[in-house]
Parts: sequence; C-alpha cells; structure tokens
Amino acid sequence: MADYTQPDVVPKRVRFFDGQFLQDQDFIDEQRFHLDRERRQSRLLRLTGVSTGLTVTADDLFLISVTAGMAVDSLGRHLVLAADTTVPLGEGFAGRQGIEVHLAYRESATDVAQTGGASARRWDESPKIVVVAPDGTTTVAPDDASPDLDGPTVLLARLAVAGNGQVTVDLTAALRSTLSVAGALGVGTATPGSDLQVGDFDPQDRHLTFKVAGGDQYRSGIQLWSGLENEGYSLEYDPRLVAGQGLHVRTHSPTEPDGTTRLFVAPGGDVGIGTTAPVNDGGWGRVLEVLGTGSTKLSVRTAKVEGGVLAHDTGVYGAEAGMVVGTTTSSPLALATAGAARLSITAAGHVGIGTTAPANVDGWGRVVDVLGTVSTKLSVRTAKVEGDVLAHDTGVYGAAAGMVVGTTTSSPLTLVTNGAARLAISAAGGVSIGNSTSPSSLTVSAADGHLTLRREQIPPDADNKYLFMELFQSDTSPSTLSGVSFNVRFHHSNHFWHRLEVRPDGFHFRDGNLSSDTYRSIQAARVTASELRIGGVVIGEAELAVLKKLAAGELAVDIFSPRTQTYAYAADQQYSSSDSRRYVFAVGNASADYRRWTLLAPQ
Repeated sequence: MADYTQPDVVPKRVRFFDGQFLQDQDFIDEQRFHLDRERRQSRLLRLTGVSTGLTVTADDLFLISVTAGMAVDSLGRHLVLAADTTVPLGEGFAGRQGIEVHLAYRESATDVAQTGGASARRWDESPKIVVVAPDGTTTVAPDDASPDLDGPTVLLARLAVAGNGQVTVDLTAALRSTLSVAGALGVGTATPGSDLQVGDFDPQDRHLTFKVAGGDQYRSGIQLWSGLENEGYSLEYDPRLVAGQGLHVRTHSPTEPDGTTRLFVAPGGDVGIGTTAPVNDGGWGRVLEVLGTGSTKLSVRTAKVEGGVLAHDTGVYGAEAGMVVGTTTSSPLALATAGAARLSITAAGHVGIGTTAPANVDGWGRVVDVLGTVSTKLSVRTAKVEGDVLAHDTGVYGAAAGMVVGTTTSSPLTLVTNGAARLAISAAGGVSIGNSTSPSSLTVSAADGHLTLRREQIPPDADNKYLFMELFQSDTSPSTLSGVSFNVRFHHSNHFWHRLEVRPDGFHFRDGNLSSDTYRSIQAARVTASELRIGGVVIGEAELAVLKKLAAGELAVDIFSPRTQTYAYAADQQYSSSDSRRYVFAVGNASADYRRWTLLAPQ
C-alpha cells in the first residue's frame, strides 16, 4: 500500500532506467524528494510569513475578506490562496476582541478516477482560513475544512468585533515573510563584502526600498539591536499621526520596545530633536527645533573652541533663565554678515561693533566699542522717538566734528540720575535743569539749595583780570539788532518780579514786565560810581565830596556876589563891647581867612 507520509529528511532521489518496472511508491518518493528540497530551502532562508497579498479587510457586518496571495509556514510549506475569499464570522464573535485570522496548510485527496483504479488522483493543497477567538469560538473557510489548528500557521490579522457586528482589522499583527542567511547577502553582487551589500560599484543607481500599504497604520524602517531584543536604535518612517507622522530616529530598550524618538523629520522638512512636533506657527520655510525638559544646548565645537546656543529654565553661566548664546571656552563670540564680523564679544566680556578688538587702553571693567570709518551711530528708538549717540569726523546736524548725543525726532533729550530728570533739552533747543517742562531757552529749577557757577583757581593774567561768565548776543552784518536791550528777570512767583535791563547807556533796574519801563528801587549799603544822574541832574565825585563835608560840618565856602564882585566877610570889629556879634561887610579884596565860611547843620 502506498505511503504518502512526508519524512523529515529525504536523502534519496529516484533513479530511472530503461525497462524499469515502476510502482506508485516510486512516483510518491520522487515527489517527496523535491518537496523536501523546496521546503527545506524555505525553512532555512526563514521565508516564513506572508510573501504577497493575503490582506484582510472588513467588508460588512460580521464579514471579512482575504485577498489572494501566498505565504510560507514554519515547515517551509507553500500556502497559496488562489482567489479572494470571503469569511462570514457569525454573531458568536460579537463583542469579542483579540480574534486571530490564521492561514493553515491543508492537504486533501481529490479527483477520483472512474477508470484504471477507483482512487483520488490529485492532492489539493489549497490552504484553509481559520478565525479563532480567545474563548475558542471558531469559523473556517472553506466550510468543509477542519477548524482545528493542528500544525504551524501564518497569522494574517487580529480582529475586534463590536456588538453590532462592526469589524476592526489590525494588520500590524500579520506575520510577514522574511529572508535569513547564515553568511553574507548580496544584491547586485556575487561577492558581498558585508552581511548585506547592494551593488558592486556598477554604473547604475541602487536603492534599498521599503514599500508598505497606504494609510497611517504601517511603518517601515531599519532596526539595530545590540545584546538584547528591542535594545538599540531604529530609523523608521512612521505614518501614524499619534506618533508624529514623519521620519524617526529612535532609541529602544526592553522597557521601551516601541522606542523614544530622538530625531524627527516632518514630511515638510521641519526637524525636531527631542520633539515629534517642531513648532512652525510662523510659516517658516524650514524649522529646526531642539526641545529639552529643563535645559537644551546646541553645541558647535572644534578641538579648541566650543560655542553653544542654549535655553535654560533656571539660568546658567550667571545668566537668568532664558536663552543664552556664546562660548564655554576662553574664546570670543562674533556675529557676522556677508562674511565679516559685525559684533564681537571678547572672552573678557568687552563688546565691539565694527571691530573684533574693543579698545580698552585704560583697563575699564567693561567696554562697548562701536567703530565706524567716518561716522558711527548708536540708535535707541521707539515708533515715535529716535535717540542717538554719534561720532562724526566732519560734523552732523549743525554740530562740529566730534561726539553728538541727542534725538533726530521732535523729542526732548533728558539726562536722568536716581530715577529723576536732571537736565532736559527740548525739541526747540530750550535747556532745563531740574525742570523738564520749561519752554525757556535755559531754566534752572530746584526745590532747595542754590545755583553755583564755580571755577577753580587759575594763574592770574598780567592785569589780574578774569572773565567768569559772558552773555553774548550774535548779530548779522550789517547790524539789525543795534537797538535791542538785554534783560535778566528775577521772578518770585506771585510776590515780585524785577528786571535788570542792559542798554548801550548802561544798566537799568526796571519792573519785571517787559512792556513796562517803570524803574525799581536799589537797596545797597555802599555804591561806588563815577557820577549819579537824577532826572536831568548829574552829580559827580566833586559834588558828592561837597555834600559829604556839608554833612560832616566841614564844608568851608566863600560867599561871593557876582553883581558887586564882593565877598562877604566877618570883620574883627564887634558890634559892641558887650555883644559877641560882629559886623559883616562885603568887599572885593577881603583875604581868604576873613571870607571863608563853614556850613553847619541846624542845632
């Protein structure tokens, strides 16, 4: 009786010769030999799994379909599903999860001969599809096949069936065909020099391509394990939105078999390090985002220089929490445009703009050096105000060559100490010290204290004269302001105001109102002058000397009559012998002793 059992090893191949008498077992052994070699190759090359097709889909409630395709089981047997097959699940699967769809080897005798021996003349190796739930509920296609899983199978998918019959298919569980060799594998080369070599410097393009089904379920990539399963690295394209759709470089460990993404490239080209969602809310052409938990560092180094771009939640290198850009070695930091350094910070902390060597000849603790060729401008601006610090070799804004500080908008310039305005220059040019709102050309204001103009001691001039302060009014040529007077006003709120007016004829003390020429009193302990004018009368030094002697009772006068050309004199002769009175006469030739009189104040 013929033996159709397939042994584990078939060492013998049938040898045919002329005149040989053949029996059915000879043909069976011939098939055994070729089946053994075919299946042995599939097993040793690790071709187990789905080779093509065999995709499971949910077509309707309680209904799935498996497309035509081929798989190889662990014994190397070829499972060829010739046509798409529909598998009804039945209501027994309702509410079940973890349902498995298997493809299993099936062998059945068929094609019974009607003549020449009544026996099956073919083996039908069409596989069966077995659906089994965790609780043992099963269904099988074709219907006449056994639902038992009595040998190796190939898992095609896992299912979840809702109570209403809605079927969810998980294709990630499918066992896919693999290829394994003990030595090196070459693609496009007969002499691979490594475990896997593609091409051999031949003049054509070579690619290693992974193609998976569309949608967001299937991933493709390369995994690199070392030492333990799921420990190492992977490069993978992951279309799942929940993972971050794009290219992932991951690290894996036994506790994190799915891995942690370390570098991510989005489909649009944005790159994330530490994140799978690089932020691009500004519509940037490309984004590189480096995300850390409490601190992040992007390092650019040579053997001697280390530069970094850092973000720190608590602060680092003496800087507060925020972004830090600079070097961690004793090296300068420079910002460059068009291939030239524009801003430089030395290792000591000095800053240069337009120079990489900030000048510090006096040994300052910190220096900011802004260097231009002919002119340099440091601008501090808002939308309405522009303030500048300038240096100019030829002069600017009407100023001579040198340093210029101020505004180029219609805005005042204010100097502040201790949080308070001390000196202000208005947009019109008015200067205010202690009061930033005065419209005058120069205003000095203070709550207390006094105004001091001080000059330290200097060697005297030849005539021992010093010019301390000058009030100067420029004029055009020819003169157009010859009749203008200078005025200095002294104003005490609502109490009084006086004015010192200077004219070509001298000083005038007047009322504070410019439209009034009313004179004001002068109070003084002593006045030194060449002459004194009162109304139309001028009193000079000689007249004042006479008044002084008169007040002192020392004024001696001669009383002269122009009409008679005689002097009044007191004669020696008394009026009478008993009277001290004397005669007074007028003569033209009286001596000085007789005609000299002294005016005395009334007693």
